[in-house]
Amino acid sequence: MEVNVELKNQTVVKEPELYFWIHKVFRKYVEIIMDIILVGLIVVTFIFIGKTIYFLGISLYKETNIAYTISEIMFIFILIEVVRLLILYLQFRKVATDTMVEIAIVSALRELILRGILEVQPIILAATSLFLIVLGFILKFIGIKERREIMKG
Repeated sequence: MEVNVELKNQTVVKEPELYFWIHKVFRKYVEIIMDIILVGLIVVTFIFIGKTIYFLGISLYKETNIAYTISEIMFIFILIEVVRLLILYLQFRKVATDTMVEIAIVSALRELILRGILEVQPIILAATSLFLIVLGFILKFIGIKERREIMKG
């Protein structure tokens, strides 16, 4: 961080203090470590996707449980969205809240399908419905806010 001081039409540039230099170097290495961790998480997520597809293929040759199959397919979609979220974070250094809300919506629907809607207690079904409505409103208003930020800068 450089400090510019104007003295009678002359600009004097002061060198950053050691304190700020250490912070800059520390931030650089922390970002490199975070990138390595994120790449590792992406690799692990791809391994989970491959494992899920493998076990889904094996289960299709045995008895077919439609709820389980749909649930596993939705789990693959969730993992793909997590990979997308991690890649967006690597690119822009910002957490995509709309993607996280979409993941939460799909996860809640997956759990309902996995348990079976007819077998879920009415209070849990009502709470999940309210949860999905709130997530829908959050997704709508976050989308509006992010579009405004994109248009501004």
